[in-house]
Amino acid sequence: MFTKLKINLAFIVSLISLCTVLISAPYTNMFGKHYKSDLNYTCCKGDQLYIHNFYTTQFFWVEVGNGYTIEAVGKPTPGGCNIQCND
Repeated sequence: MFTKLKINLAFIVSLISLCTVLISAPYTNMFGKHYKSDLNYTCCKGDQLYIHNFYTTQFFWVEVGNGYTIEAVGKPTPGGCNIQCND
């Protein structure tokens, strides 16, 4: 009897733990792409201003990739752009 109770209790605890991870996953860095704004930078290419947004890709909290997404944001100020993009 106690063995069956231990198995049921272990199953319930495991199920609760799994549900907690699955419910809290969207609010953690467990999966997907996460942006780190402190590593962003802006530069000009030709007559266009660009923001490079740094991101990491997570899988079960392990970083499996990173890089920059590039977003065009408009023209530089009338004084020009003092930082030109290398790429």
